Amino acid sequence: MTQYPHLRPRSTDPKPPSVTSSLIGGIAFLLGTLSLLVAVSYPVYAATVAITIGLAVVVLRRALPVLGRRLRGYMTELDVPGFGTVEIRVNSQ
Repeated sequence: MTQYPHLRPRSTDPKPPSVTSSLIGGIAFLLGTLSLLVAVSYPVYAATVAITIGLAVVVLRRALPVLGRRLRGYMTELDVPGFGTVEIRVNSQ
């Protein structure tokens, strides 16, 4: 009886995870677990931090476009020693 080796297409070969991706994943897991433990231990502080970050995001999302429209076309020059003069223009799109 003839036996043939099991052949797989090259595209399905398992690739080992890279060292950096597994390291980043491990650090992210540890930070997430630590954050959950702190949030469970101090629920009032965790809720305060979450609400503060949420409100800051809302304020920034509303204030930045208004600031961009207000400064549209604004130009200033900045002297950088050893480099020269840099022109800064604000254009909102």
